[in-house]
Amino acid sequence: MYDYQDSVHHTLIIIGAGASGLMAAVTARDLGIDTAILEGNDRIGKKISMTGDGRCNITNDSTTTGTDDAGVALARKYYGSQPEFPRPVLQQFGIRQTIDFFHVLGLPLTSLKEGFMYPMSMQAASVVDIFELALEERSIPVYLNRKVLDVTVSADHPRFKMTCRTETEKQVVYTSDYLFLCTGGLTGQNAGTDGSGYTLAQKMGHSLVKPVPAIVQLKVKYPYQKSLSGIKLQGRAHILVNGKIVRSETGEIHFTDYGFSGPPVLQLGRKAAVHLAKGDSVTVQIDLMPNRTEEEVIEFLDTNWTTFAHRTVAESFTGFLHKKLTSVLLKEAKIDQEPDLLCQELSWKTKKIFYKLLKCWEFKVTETQSFELAQATAGGIATKELDANTLESKLVPGLYLAGEVMDVDGDFGGYNLQWAWSSGYSAAMALGKRIFR
Repeated sequence: MYDYQDSVHHTLIIIGAGASGLMAAVTARDLGIDTAILEGNDRIGKKISMTGDGRCNITNDSTTTGTDDAGVALARKYYGSQPEFPRPVLQQFGIRQTIDFFHVLGLPLTSLKEGFMYPMSMQAASVVDIFELALEERSIPVYLNRKVLDVTVSADHPRFKMTCRTETEKQVVYTSDYLFLCTGGLTGQNAGTDGSGYTLAQKMGHSLVKPVPAIVQLKVKYPYQKSLSGIKLQGRAHILVNGKIVRSETGEIHFTDYGFSGPPVLQLGRKAAVHLAKGDSVTVQIDLMPNRTEEEVIEFLDTNWTTFAHRTVAESFTGFLHKKLTSVLLKEAKIDQEPDLLCQELSWKTKKIFYKLLKCWEFKVTETQSFELAQATAGGIATKELDANTLESKLVPGLYLAGEVMDVDGDFGGYNLQWAWSSGYSAAMALGKRIFR
């Protein structure tokens, strides 16, 4: 299937056989463009095969309902230095188009909770396999084990020259009239996404918005954190920056030995990372009883302590709090050394401590987990230097960017892969219009 010539020219060369690169390649070839891919790994879609716990969360259809324009609604799930930048691309190719695209390739999707969409097989490998078939059916050359070391741009033909290193350390050269940079960000480094695309773009004159981890776990400074490790509960998490709540999420919160994880926390990770990088004070506030107001929590606890006044305080939490939580709450209230303290003996001061901890338990965030454990990258090549409709560089005509390499990142739940599909498709379509106009 794969062509391994040492030096060759194509109309379009795509650097990176990840989600955006594969989408761009299939779309461009279907338009009649002579297209090839350079990939540093020994196989395509290596990062795709690792996503969604091995199931590949292809997209999310929860934004397709309602009265809003679908593209506008979808765009609210994305972030970057230019918040409006993703909208034109998402309006060109959104969730419905993604579902149809994979259906045409032969990969039906299924929707699970909260709109998360996966291949019907529930295997990420199926996505890679479908793209393998699509590349083969379209005779798209894929040059594997080609690590791009340098890109030079000429005013003459050919416009782009890529110098690559092979698995044998030999250097080979490829040339093209147009170039797509689909190299990803800094997440999934085990899959080869090492940020080298940033270096290539910067060599061609582009600037970089400092990358930080997004969709990432939070580390906190708390003396009893290891005692809380392993607890999972339905709660609400808030991120506070300099004492002000900037975002809140509800769902299953995971207590770990280093801090917090789980879908709500992952959603908040970007805010934490960005503000920590600025030197701001960041805290995470956990609401252990999100379905009750503060007044309702006070009433609930008071009723419980009155009804079971003869029980110990520790026993009064039985049935609605995890035992590990109870143990730490007693430490916070400084009554852990009084195991026989009865509910009827609780002081007003101690009661107020419990009221607060159940609704707004605060933890100082020290840092996020690393890029190695993050699921997305915030930051990247500055979008102000790209055409929002075509994703072509304003600095280097003929150069297009797609996927995570640019300063666009989305929420947890399939939105970053959706950006890869949308941007890869839109860039290819824009190039097609340019070539065949």
